[in-house]
Amino acid sequence: MDPTDLPAYAGRVHDYFAAHPERYRLMAWGRLELGDTERAADDPIRQTVAHKTEQLRKAQEAGQLDPAWGPLDILVLVNQIAASWADQPDIAAAGIERDTFLTARREAIVTAVERLFPAQRPA
Repeated sequence: MDPTDLPAYAGRVHDYFAAHPERYRLMAWGRLELGDTERAADDPIRQTVAHKTEQLRKAQEAGQLDPAWGPLDILVLVNQIAASWADQPDIAAAGIERDTFLTARREAIVTAVERLFPAQRPA
């Protein structure tokens, strides 16, 4: 994840789940099964979240990302937007080919994240 280009990150997350819907379903099932159990400090998911939120915090300190948002809020919002179509496989416009549909969904996801957290273009 590049904290200065969250729209691209969201697009990649969307692409991953579009290519691997079974992995999204497995993650969703895991969240249901595990519920609110406390994770150990060395849990890989906990470590990944901590690393990404630290990246976001550093980007905020460097003036590359709006500091008005909490880093964890940014991470959760971007991931939820990126995965929004992964749990909606039955919603598709009739007569639209799957790749065309997914391309349009990806564009909507990237645009939404861009409006919330614009990519920092090199000067």
